[in-house]
Amino acid sequence: MLNQSYLLTMKTPQEKLNETQTRFDSNFAKAQQLEKQIAKLQSDFKALQQPLIEDQGAIKALKNCVETPVEQNA
Repeated sequence: MLNQSYLLTMKTPQEKLNETQTRFDSNFAKAQQLEKQIAKLQSDFKALQQPLIEDQGAIKALKNCVETPVEQNA
């Protein structure tokens, strides 16, 4: 004989469908949000690449200036 509380907690196929659909919708919305965030971060990263390259060149040139001793007039 089945326990009465077990029967009360059993979900109908419609309830299971609703629950699964709700979970799917929620996860799908989260996935879309993450996809947008990733695209934004990739765009931000790409925008930083050129300034980084330029700064790297400037640092190299400035280090050469600082590290090269200036010839003194005798």
